[in-house]
Amino acid sequence: MKISTLALALAASFSSSIYAIEPASIQTESGVDITPLLESKFEYDNNIFNRSAGKTSSTKLVVKPSVNFEMIDALDEYSIGAYIESGTYLSSSNDNYFDGGLATSIHLEPSARNRFDFSYSFDFDTEQRGSGLTEGFDELLEEASNFREQNADVRYEIGGVDTSRFAVLANYADTRYTNNRLLTRYRDVDELLFGGEFLYSLSGLTDLSIDATHTDIRYDIIDASGVSRDSDVSEVRIGLRWEATALTTGVAKIGYQSKSFKAAERSDFNGLSWLIEAQWSPLTYSTFVLTSEAGAVDPDAFGDYIDQKGISVGWEHAWSERFGTNVVYSFTNDDYEGVTREDDSQELVLALVHSTARWLEVSAYGTLQDKDSNLTQFKYDKTLIGLNFKVSM
Repeated sequence: MKISTLALALAASFSSSIYAIEPASIQTESGVDITPLLESKFEYDNNIFNRSAGKTSSTKLVVKPSVNFEMIDALDEYSIGAYIESGTYLSSSNDNYFDGGLATSIHLEPSARNRFDFSYSFDFDTEQRGSGLTEGFDELLEEASNFREQNADVRYEIGGVDTSRFAVLANYADTRYTNNRLLTRYRDVDELLFGGEFLYSLSGLTDLSIDATHTDIRYDIIDASGVSRDSDVSEVRIGLRWEATALTTGVAKIGYQSKSFKAAERSDFNGLSWLIEAQWSPLTYSTFVLTSEAGAVDPDAFGDYIDQKGISVGWEHAWSERFGTNVVYSFTNDDYEGVTREDDSQELVLALVHSTARWLEVSAYGTLQDKDSNLTQFKYDKTLIGLNFKVSM
């Protein structure tokens, strides 16, 4: 859970609803729709290493082609997609990157009382200097860190959608770094989750939800401290899922989380957790989104865990058939256990989106980030300004 990125995630998702491009697909005789997409971005970043002083600025060119294959057979759905992404820093060639990945998902409904979902993703990604492991210490490395991660998710649900139903959940995720191994080898990690969710229909469009999960977190190598980071996380939450009208959908849950470390030297977490994701569309051309999360997460570098609380609010409005705006604000508080550190991060994203044609979307955006901390090396502010293009068939 990285709440500090919610604003960008919301801004990206917004452009797919009210005034998005409508890509044409290649329809095959077998029923598979093939949809290619090309995204490109030209962006200026005045602080690429997230430094509190001695900032380095650069313009960046990003090119990201992707393709998606989808087949729908009655209530069953199958999809697989792949992408590559190239990023070129005009003033810092050591930080250029080339990423890629693929994802697949399956949804099956063999009967009215049985539903099965499976998803899997595999990505090669880049952690830029000044973020993640080198936050506040970008000078430790001469190049960005590359890693690959995979995520597999399974959900089997039994019961009628208009009465009560039960779901069994499982998830496996792992992260493996591939360079800068003197530093990154200590953050290779596996996470295995098992759980269940009980849903009781309160009305045709609102469910009471009770879920419980248990996650094993295991690191490959113990770092120089000699103290293991392995932990077990258990969580129970209760709340509502709703789609009360065409105007509003969402989920709101609150619960209790326990994070227990294998090493007695580390401090355990026992406390409140919550999840809120709500969307409200008072008008067909205007949408508000609220997202909030709280709980304990593993730090990228120092400390036992982060007691993290965050909120993100977004507004999307279509002023005409072709022109719209996105505004997203997020705030995150990170309170570290095991080290004396507390961060407050704010982010504001503003985007102007123009649907030039059915197959072309052009947007101009600006992002302001401000991070305050009781430790000077983690304080920074930055501004990003860019142009983004989406081209389809």
